[in-house]
Amino acid sequence: MRVVLRDRQQWGSRGVVSTGSSAATLAALRVLEEGGTAFDAAITASAMMTVCMPMASGPGGDATAVLHVGGKRTALALVGLGRAPRSAHPQAFGERGLDAVPRTGVLSATTPALLDAWFEVHERFGTLPLERLLRPALRTASEGAVITGQFQRWTRENLHVLEQPEFRGLYGRAAEADSVGTSLPQPGLARLLDRAGRESREALNGWIAELAHEVSARHGGFLRGDDVTATRACLVPALDAQVAGRKVAVPPAPTQGPLMLQNLALYGALLSDGVDSGSAPGIHLLAETVHQTFGWRLDHLRDPESAGPPMPDPLGADTLAALLSGIDPDRRTPCRYTGHYSHGDTTHLVVADRAGNAVTWVQSLGLGFGAGVGLPEAGLLLCNRLGRSATLDHRHANRVTPGARPVNTIFPWTISEGPAVRWLGGTPGGDGQCQWNTQVAAALLFDDSTALRALSRPRWTYFPGSDRIEAGRPEQLHVDETMEPAAVAELVRRGHDVVRKASVGGVNRVVSWQRGSLYGLDDGRQEGLTAAC
Repeated sequence: MRVVLRDRQQWGSRGVVSTGSSAATLAALRVLEEGGTAFDAAITASAMMTVCMPMASGPGGDATAVLHVGGKRTALALVGLGRAPRSAHPQAFGERGLDAVPRTGVLSATTPALLDAWFEVHERFGTLPLERLLRPALRTASEGAVITGQFQRWTRENLHVLEQPEFRGLYGRAAEADSVGTSLPQPGLARLLDRAGRESREALNGWIAELAHEVSARHGGFLRGDDVTATRACLVPALDAQVAGRKVAVPPAPTQGPLMLQNLALYGALLSDGVDSGSAPGIHLLAETVHQTFGWRLDHLRDPESAGPPMPDPLGADTLAALLSGIDPDRRTPCRYTGHYSHGDTTHLVVADRAGNAVTWVQSLGLGFGAGVGLPEAGLLLCNRLGRSATLDHRHANRVTPGARPVNTIFPWTISEGPAVRWLGGTPGGDGQCQWNTQVAAALLFDDSTALRALSRPRWTYFPGSDRIEAGRPEQLHVDETMEPAAVAELVRRGHDVVRKASVGGVNRVVSWQRGSLYGLDDGRQEGLTAAC
């Protein structure tokens, strides 16, 4: 896939927005033009994405973000992640004859979290009424979101997951052959958005809790109303590290954000003079690095709030030294966690304003349409992160733990120079996020690259990752077909099984400040719009 990225650059003086939906981007820009902040506009964009890409995100899903407040040196992380039901003990699955958490269905579900994330950000930083910020999403849900080619394709690929006739009938229309260009009203979601704009956080959570309790009981699930009301999004200090003279910030565990910091620290320690991260030697080092950090994730990463032994410091000297010892700078090493498991899902957006406020935000339902079970009256599908991520094996760090947040693949990142944030970025794509985010950040940090050059490079993905959905995958390196044949040949010589593909992975988006202006860019791998005002 060749895209003229230079034509996708956008410059502005008041604000810039990049999302996976043109409607979401334009709605967020209007908020900025009305005097709202980046935080206001991010809520609008997030809500619009649940309407315009309902198979990939929803108010019942998860959200993480890194936020920078203009004039403040410390980045904040939004952690809006669902929890395992408190009656979801591993033995409870065994009593039902299960030796693994089902990938979809009511037993795969975690508690809704994204909806509460809107309230958390608005209560802390909102300047316009929440009703105003949700109005574009409410109007679009009521009148109908336009079905694009991507909307149709992703719906068709995931329609089989939907178990309830209300949802299957609703979204089945989008999967029809002649649906592109038509509109799809989502009345349940419109009802939820209307109530969210008018009611208090507690009242809305109470309504959702009541509906969730009823649906879960009807379908034989573990989820109860008090599980829902006990779930709260929070704003905490971001996890950060100094890399190549700049500060990189990510959300903390249980997201995989710490893995990106490990990747960059290890790559920096191994880097030789003259090696570019986009060259075959650089790609090899990064692939070896993500192989090691995925192994660490499976051994150690967990919800730090849950009961159990403390998680090792992901950036501790002993941790990094142990990971470095497993890397061969010249040859591919065999995947050390093959067999660990016995057995269109995310959206990303970035918003920045002229006051220096900025947000990079990722939200997800786990897999396409999440658990496939939800609350039709509220248009809310439950997230299947428990089924996608957690195991029943007592030896695994990420085993099912009642009330805990399963390890989550979603995270964005920022890079600061001195007191000011310089770049914000992210991407959708499961375990690809650790790798594609690392590739972009490595180019910016170590190669003195521009965002344009960083996003224009051929991309690669190491398999298998650490997500349960990649269990059993062959050990391969998938690369863009635009990668130079000489680079591919060198990777093969180093022991990699290289598979060339038309396009590897989801869309990367980067926003930055340059020469006093705001700048935004996306790499065009998926639908969406980057625009500025």
